Order: sequence, then structure tokens, then C-alpha cells
Amino acid sequence: MKINTMKTIFIPCYSKKDPLPVVREALKKLRGYERIGLITTAQHVNQLKRVRDFLLEKNKKAVIGGQILGCELGNALKIENKVDVFLYIGSGRFHPLGVSMLTEKPVIVANPYSDFVDKISNKEKEKWLKRRKGRIVKAIKAEIFGILISTKTGQFNLNLALEIKDKLENNGKRAFLFAGDEISPEGVLGFEVDAWINTACPRIVDDFFEKPVLNVDELEFVLSTRI
Repeated sequence: MKINTMKTIFIPCYSKKDPLPVVREALKKLRGYERIGLITTAQHVNQLKRVRDFLLEKNKKAVIGGQILGCELGNALKIENKVDVFLYIGSGRFHPLGVSMLTEKPVIVANPYSDFVDKISNKEKEKWLKRRKGRIVKAIKAEIFGILISTKTGQFNLNLALEIKDKLENNGKRAFLFAGDEISPEGVLGFEVDAWINTACPRIVDDFFEKPVLNVDELEFVLSTRI
């Protein structure tokens, strides 16, 4: 598989929304926590020092983790042992839910667009685990797997896809590679596979595919039939 490569210029695009009003509101949820880990998405990463300084003025110890992605939570993990709670500045639940699941630390979500503050709940985590278990159970009986590869910069991982293909075939399964810039339920309709393995953005598994879609770290449960 040959992918044409070209130089890519990344231009930061920061939000003009001031995060301090919602961080001020978040102080109510941060009572009882002394060490606060600051995480966010690319749109607000330039504001983390302001947020840290604001929290220091409120007698809170703030540790900057930095930018997180759906497929890369390393900046949260690197400060996990230095904090009691994470403060996520941004919209959506996908990123903070991932941090909560991975670190088992409380995560407070401060949305600067809606000025809404709340905590990732155990109910949310249980719902996510239930959906995950459902996907795995459906995929256990699969014999033919399609391996999804995104050609987008930062997501393309052919070597990983080939490793998965070898692993599946060594376990008596059939496996085929499917590559494209945009991976969507509509784009893979009609292919005769029993389940998909996703090597691109992990959020893809939450889309409404006709067949079960697993992220790479879930494959071991299918091959071992251990849930």
C-alpha cells in the first residue's frame, strides 16, 4: 500500500473564549481537592498558564498536563501521580471520559462555551463499559475481519494494521485491509466482514456501524474470549 506524502503545515487555531469564568464556576466542584491537573484540547491549550495562575491565587496547586487527543492521553498520564483530580477545559465528553477511564481519577469538565461544569460520573463510565462489552461479545464469533486504516496525517498506521492482520490469521481468522481518508458507516456498507478492527481515531467505534467495531486494545478479548 503506497500513500503519497507531502509536507504539512499546522497552523494553531485558538479559541477566543475566555476560560476563566467557567474555571471560577468549577471551583465549587474542586472543593476538597488540592492538586489539580489541567488538560484541554488544542483550542484552549494556550490558556492553561492563565488557568494555572488563577488557581494558584485561589490556593490550589495546579499542574499543567497539556493537550489531549481521543487517541493520545499521554499528557494526562504523565501527571496522574501528581494530582488528585483533573480539570478538563473544553466541550464534549469523549476526551474527559477517556481520562477518567484510564486514570480512575475524578475528572471535572468545564465547558467555556456553555459555562456548564460537571463531573464525569460512574453512570457514564458504566454505560461506556456496557457498550464496549456489547461490541466485544458480538465480535467473538466473527471469522472475517476488516481492518480500518485512516490515511489522515497522524492517524495512518499501516504497520499496526499489518501486525493485527498477522495476529488474526495466526488465530485462524480471515483479515482484509480497508484504507481511506474518511472512515464512516456508509463508506464500509456492503463489505462481507463480520467485524471491524479500527486503527484510526478511537471515537469511530461510537458511530453506528452495521457490524461491531473494535479498537485495537479490545482485540485481545475477542481472541481469548475473555471479557
